[in-house]
Amino acid sequence: MNIIKQKKNTITTALKIFFIAFSIICIASCNKQEESKNKTKMKTNNSEHIILINPFEVPKGKLEESVKYWEACRDFLKKEPGYISTKLHKSIKEDAKFELINVAVWESPKAFMDASKKMSKELGVPPTEGLKANPSLYNVISE
Repeated sequence: MNIIKQKKNTITTALKIFFIAFSIICIASCNKQEESKNKTKMKTNNSEHIILINPFEVPKGKLEESVKYWEACRDFLKKEPGYISTKLHKSIKEDAKFELINVAVWESPKAFMDASKKMSKELGVPPTEGLKANPSLYNVISE
């Protein structure tokens, strides 16, 4: 029975780490020239891109650490195939449930998933303790 509980705890921990990494993954910033080029591309081919929206529940006192972790993930991901852009937003409301929200654009779900898996293996930076990510992928349907 203890072996089953240990395996269940190991799987649960691994899933939590994957989802944190998966959500933070969306993290890369472009220079203005790339951003301008990608906005034009997005307007003409919006159905081809995937939007990652990832709201984060940030533990009290861990905002700075969470942003640094996001930046490390962004720097990793912006070098990966299929990455287009990302922006991290901070709530102006002090007691917001989701203090940080990441919005990223990827060429495809596969590009995002491949980059996420690679990052979870190679980043070498542990996630912020207690940071809760809530990622989901979306298609643009109207502008």
